[in-house]
Amino acid sequence: MANTSISDIDNLYSVQAKHRETVKHSTAQQRTKWLEELLKAVLSNEDAIQKALYLDFHKSAMETAITEVFAVEHELKQIIKHLTKWMKDKSVGRSLLFPNVSAYLHYEAKGQVLIITPWNYPFQLPMVHLAAAIAAGNVTMLKLSEFAPNTNQVVRTIIEKIFKPEHVAVIEGEVTETTHLLNKRFDHIHFTGSPAVGKIVMQAASLHLADITLELGGKSPAIFDRNISLRKAIKNVIWAKFVNAGQTCIAPDYLLAPRQLKSEIEQLFKQELEHAFGENPQHSPDYARIINEKQYKRLSSALSDAKSLGAQVVAGGSLDERERYIAPTVLSNVATSNPLMTDEIFGPILPIIYYNQIAEAISFVNQKEKPLALYVFSQDNKFCKHVIRQTSAGSTCINDAMIQILHPNLPFGGVNNSGIGQSTGWYGFKSFSHERAVADVKLIPMSKMFWFPYTEKTYKLLKWIKRIL
Repeated sequence: MANTSISDIDNLYSVQAKHRETVKHSTAQQRTKWLEELLKAVLSNEDAIQKALYLDFHKSAMETAITEVFAVEHELKQIIKHLTKWMKDKSVGRSLLFPNVSAYLHYEAKGQVLIITPWNYPFQLPMVHLAAAIAAGNVTMLKLSEFAPNTNQVVRTIIEKIFKPEHVAVIEGEVTETTHLLNKRFDHIHFTGSPAVGKIVMQAASLHLADITLELGGKSPAIFDRNISLRKAIKNVIWAKFVNAGQTCIAPDYLLAPRQLKSEIEQLFKQELEHAFGENPQHSPDYARIINEKQYKRLSSALSDAKSLGAQVVAGGSLDERERYIAPTVLSNVATSNPLMTDEIFGPILPIIYYNQIAEAISFVNQKEKPLALYVFSQDNKFCKHVIRQTSAGSTCINDAMIQILHPNLPFGGVNNSGIGQSTGWYGFKSFSHERAVADVKLIPMSKMFWFPYTEKTYKLLKWIKRIL
């Protein structure tokens, strides 16, 4: 599919600006109907979605069903179920200071929004964030990544059958088109991608003081305690790390483990990787590929550099440039200066760092930017609480990995370098809504008590109010 022309972007922006008030005043029933139609279209196009993801990633049908289709289905069902309740005004309770005031929060659409999505989950992420924008009553320009063209075609087909372009417009393009969009005035910009590009998006948003949600990334650690079932923990990490060939923002980026367990850990990684993908993972029907040549070269170069600086291959390590294949790889003794330890890996390579005391592991984490996720494996609740208190991360999962993003009552988001703002479920609806404070005064206005001219009576009244609060 050809890139959206600049003139088409301008026209779509203009018609959406004219239509925003109509969509803003849509009812819960109307919005629910749109979302129900979207859900129906997703489920009826599952075969096309699976085919597209295979063409873009060599992603298996089952992995697509789990990480793309199910994730969207789950999100849409949650929003459909709760949207009427979410849209209602919410009382915040009375105050002794304001006995005559009914105070509540009113949720209104932000208006005209831009969603910029990445290539790593090219069906899930556009649909999940679009669902929240629709639920909140916005008109939306949805900019898809240029690196997943087959999936983009399916996304476009689904959306254009349900929504008119003045409500939801799909934009395809590269840096030129994205830059042109960012120069426009939006009420909210939702961006998912790297911290480096996130800074560019944030700078562009600041020119118009646009509200913003940034879902970024970083080096998300997994920390093993001594008193765990190693095999179980390693299987958890293998699934989370190597699903989608490691191209997941909340995948464990590196593992911190007790040094005395080194031999057992490395042996178990070899065994469980073979159980998962066979003797040659390149032949496994369940293992995806790297999205494009640029990402393949970045990862293969970092792996080569790591080996030359003394990194030891615990498992995997093989590559095939023709297929953009990198085996599920586990390393130890990786130099701290290597890109694998300084940058987010975003691929199927897992370095293991061994520690003697947990204080070393915590210090190692805290020397880096705050991660999007942090994983703790321990049967000791005090150990888990200690790690959580001593670190900072967008989210944490204990004794599993990545599943926190699917919990319907938890927000998804980062902190500082790993993101700003929150998404999914109620938090996604809230992100795309303006939470408007309303104070409804009944009977006597409070200002009457402090009317001019100020007298001794005014002073006594203020003193009395301060005493009872």
